[in-house]
Amino acid sequence: MSFSTENLLKPMNESLQSVRKLLICVSQDSGVLHGARFVSRFFQPSDDLHIDLVLTPQSGLSGDDPDRLSSAEALQRAVAIFAEAGFSINATRTDVGGRPFLDIRDIAELAEHQRYDAVVLGRRGIDRFEAHLKTVFKETEFDQYLDFPFWICRMPDLTRKGVLLCVDGSKPGLCAADHVGMMCAPEQRHAICVVYLADPHHRDHRDELSILDNAVRMLRVNAVAESRISTKVLVESDHAQGILQEAERGRYAVVAVGRAGTGRGMMADRQFGSISLRLSRELSGASLWVCGYPCKL
Repeated sequence: MSFSTENLLKPMNESLQSVRKLLICVSQDSGVLHGARFVSRFFQPSDDLHIDLVLTPQSGLSGDDPDRLSSAEALQRAVAIFAEAGFSINATRTDVGGRPFLDIRDIAELAEHQRYDAVVLGRRGIDRFEAHLKTVFKETEFDQYLDFPFWICRMPDLTRKGVLLCVDGSKPGLCAADHVGMMCAPEQRHAICVVYLADPHHRDHRDELSILDNAVRMLRVNAVAESRISTKVLVESDHAQGILQEAERGRYAVVAVGRAGTGRGMMADRQFGSISLRLSRELSGASLWVCGYPCKL
């Protein structure tokens, strides 16, 4: 049974939408800064989009490596990327509680305290994320430290547009729709395709339509124009492969998923989700938005 949206509020007036707050991780490697580049190209400068930068100190480059930037240089480089696109930066951070941001928990602590809507991980941030998964991958640990939306920008293709929103009838799937709606409602040039990955051996057409309708309603709650929304059912045994192929076929800039699923195949094996985990490692060209709580449900 799909999750119901009957108790949702009516669509918000655009003038009443809240500020969108992003925390972007900045590397000391002059050749990357993927998160900054993605955000500066995907979004348009706006008074309601607040961007902060956090330096994630480099551990893979030696002190005399010509590609290594100083802390000040790395932040200046990221600020320049946004300035060229017409953005202004609200704050830059190099430490939390007097210590550098050495692992994903430090970033999570800042995200929680400052109530960011999403944390944007470039290549070095992804390294810290993967190190966390290898050392303390437990559902309780993950929920305790990483219970916020995060975006994985491994190698974004800056010529792409649009969002592929993957839903499965679960509450986290609707939270993904909520997150995409909130972040993308003002971004008129990006269409949103809501996709349901159906199991070819266990299909319920009415349930599929209900799941897609609920996700569309969540987008509309966030004032996304109906003309920007489309829906699709993909019948795939390998759900992750289906998402990867559809993302490439549609040249989407973003693939959005929930943190976990219903147990029917999508994001079901662990709290982070087997599909989400595979996408985080294999998706290229598009940025992966992994959406958890909080949301309006």
